[in-house]
Formats: sequence, C-alpha cells, structure tokens
Amino acid sequence: ITELADGMFIGCSFNHNIVDGESMCHFINCWSELSRGSRQISRPPLMDRAFFSKEPIRFVPSEEAIRVNKWPAHGLSSRVFRFSRKAMASLKAKANQQCKLEKGEISSLQALSTLIWRAVTRARKAAPGQMTICLMVVGNRQRWDPPMSPESFGNYVTAAFTRAPAGELLSRDLGSAARALNETVSSQTSEGARAFVEAWVEKPYLLSLEPIPYLILVASSPRFEVYGNDFSWGRPAGVLWGPAGKFDGMVLASQGCEGAGSVDLE
Repeated sequence: ITELADGMFIGCSFNHNIVDGESMCHFINCWSELSRGSRQISRPPLMDRAFFSKEPIRFVPSEEAIRVNKWPAHGLSSRVFRFSRKAMASLKAKANQQCKLEKGEISSLQALSTLIWRAVTRARKAAPGQMTICLMVVGNRQRWDPPMSPESFGNYVTAAFTRAPAGELLSRDLGSAARALNETVSSQTSEGARAFVEAWVEKPYLLSLEPIPYLILVASSPRFEVYGNDFSWGRPAGVLWGPAGKFDGMVLASQGCEGAGSVDLE
C-alpha cells in the first residue's frame, strides 16, 4: 500500500502462469469484501482441477524458463485512453454497419482492437507487404463444454492470432478488418481449448512473452469488474496495470470508470 497525499494506492502482483486476469480480479474483489468486514466471501473460488488432470502436475522449470520470465525495466512510456459508453457503442455500430456478418456480430472490443491495430500499424510506417499481427487473449471458461464456472480459479486463456499485410489492413475499412478478428475469435472452440490443455499437461512449460515485430497484443478485458472492489474507502478513482510483461505493442483493456460499456485502454 502506498500512501498518497489524497488517498491510497493498493498494489498486487501475481504469477500469470497460475492465474489469468479474471481470477486476479476475482481475488481482489474477494479481498476487498473481507476488508469491508464481511465474515465470508460471497463468491468463493473453485479450485477443482479434475477436468485437467486426475493427478498433480509435476513441473520443475528449467533455468532458461526462469531466466526469460524475469522482466527487466523496459523504459517504455504508457498512456491511458478513455472510451465512453457512447464512443464504444458508436464504434461497434460503425464496424457492424460496414460489415454485416452472417452469424453474430462484431463485438465492441473487436472493433476497438481493430481501430488500435490499424492506428499502430500506420504509426509504425510499416511497408505494404509487411505482415502484421493482432494477438487477442481469449478466455475459455464459457467455451468449455460444459461451461466452467466464472469462479473457477486458474489460468484459462489461449492466444488467438490474426495476421494481415500492412497495406491490406490499412486499405480496408474498420468493419472488414474487424471481421477477420471476429472470425479468429469465433474459431476458438471447446475442442481446441481442451487439446491445448491436454498438450500442456503432457509437457508443461512456462510461457515467455517476448516482443514480435509489428505485433500488438490485446490483453485483459472490459468485462473484468476492476472498479467493483471497495476496501471500505469507496470505489477506486483509477486502475492501472503494473510494469511486468510490457513491451512495444502491448494493449491492456479494462472496464472504464463509467462502468459497463466504457473502456480504459492502456
């Protein structure tokens, strides 16, 4: 806890190999609930791993795995862009108007991610033939068949890669480019998630996030209730992500201070 002139800043770190953003937010909200004087947690975490493995997973990381997961100071600057409910609704409507899907619709996060992907590619002055990548971190709790409980504690995400040459990405309108993201995310299935987990259980490893040229990585989610925690001092005035794991092209989306529908983009 850091004491400020006009408030408090609470910091918390976690190992991303063990928990994802949804479990992290769940933990902080439970922690704040107890801080307010509650005698029990209203949404206890579920620790059952039986659908992963009947036996404990024995994993001794290599020296190399430990080395690449130590984050040096990156020296990068970051900014937070705040998108109101109205702006997000307008962006989503524009993408779906430009590209009507046969099934479902382009989500507001997909539309926003496409906007950033195009803007960053333009700012990087990528050559028309340069392949660019938008990597979205996709949650699997609801994709699992049957769906997992939101209280399932752990790391249940996979990476969804969408690729496009810079010239093609920038020549298309927002909706056409967002359609590619939508198709990638929609292709993530329960079978694929289960195969990923089974392969990991068979041969566990630590994920290393190292910068890839002309990539943006969209992580976290506006669905996470980051402003829902109250340590008995009232709602948070702001939420920021720490320095670990950041690199040129990292994009972190959180629920905005307006609440559901708004987005803070770091």
